[in-house]
Amino acid sequence: MRFTKPKARNSNDDALIPLINVVFLMLIFFMIAGQISPPEALLVDPPRSRQGQRTESEPILLLADAQGHIALDGELIVPAQLNGRLAARLASLRAAQEDADASGLGNSLGITLKADAAITHGQLRQLLEQLRALGVERLQLLSQPASN
Repeated sequence: MRFTKPKARNSNDDALIPLINVVFLMLIFFMIAGQISPPEALLVDPPRSRQGQRTESEPILLLADAQGHIALDGELIVPAQLNGRLAARLASLRAAQEDADASGLGNSLGITLKADAAITHGQLRQLLEQLRALGVERLQLLSQPASN
């Protein structure tokens, strides 16, 4: 009995299969590990603006939603705790800034406020009065670019 040798496959596609596998593995890796920043403590939809400018954010981030919830630097807090926590945070930043800048110039610290578009005028005014009473000199209000 005589057996014939099987014909060798002469295909260049066999070399592409490991490459495709590596590309898909890299895609899955970057989809899982590619989150740039942690999610915010509150779901806030800021108002839209046509005149906004991109600026450097302030060292303190304050989130306020329409239901009256507040988050300070990513931590959900009770509105009654805002004065104490924010005063302590401002004091530590002022001390760090004074250590870095012996001349004492430029010690005005600011806050970045990301408020929901549905927040009422009364809620926002009360929050701004609290910030003024704490000695906040600069306030940056975040908004979304308006669609044209």
